[in-house]
Amino acid sequence: ARTAERAKFDFFFLAEGLRLREQAGRIHDLDVVGRPDTFTVLAALAAVTDRLGLAGTINSTFNEPYEVARQFASLDHLSGGRAAWNVVTSWDEFTGENFRRGGFLAREDRYERARQFLTAVNALLDSWRGDEIVADRASGT
Repeated sequence: ARTAERAKFDFFFLAEGLRLREQAGRIHDLDVVGRPDTFTVLAALAAVTDRLGLAGTINSTFNEPYEVARQFASLDHLSGGRAAWNVVTSWDEFTGENFRRGGFLAREDRYERARQFLTAVNALLDSWRGDEIVADRASGT
């Protein structure tokens, strides 16, 4: 990320992978240890960069709008406004098996969920104007 920032890149992109990939009954190790949590990594990179945008893939099929809004608001605050979201849906049944609700959503259902998800996240993010907390040292307020 530091190298990308020095090279004047616009952003650092971290792809999320929610599924464990297997072949012939063997789980690929890379997917177990090679895909740390997106928000944790981007927050760490925010601490060591100043201008680089921090973009993360977050899935709208197997996450919840409130949690994603809270996580992106935190990352946006920590990074000074450098957070970006690559919204994806999950297309494979194997990924659904990793989650309690399980299952596979048909394409039209996934995209309807994504539409509703984005509407909810945007409403949550827009509910914070930024002037709700007064911190005026001179007046003690």
